[in-house]
Amino acid sequence: MSTLATAIGSKQWELAALYLLLGLWQKLSQLPADSIEGLLDVLEGEDGKA
Repeated sequence: MSTLATAIGSKQWELAALYLLLGLWQKLSQLPADSIEGLLDVLEGEDGKA
C-alpha cells in the first residue's frame, strides 16, 4: 500500500495533503517552463480569476 493510501486509510488528512503536494511538486518540476505558465493560466480560469 502506498504511503498516500496509508495516510488516507488512517484519516491523517494533513499528511495525505502533504503527500499530494509533494507528488504535484515532483511532476511540475519535470515540465518545461512554458508548460507551467500554461498550467497557471488554466488554473486561473477563463476570466483570470481563481
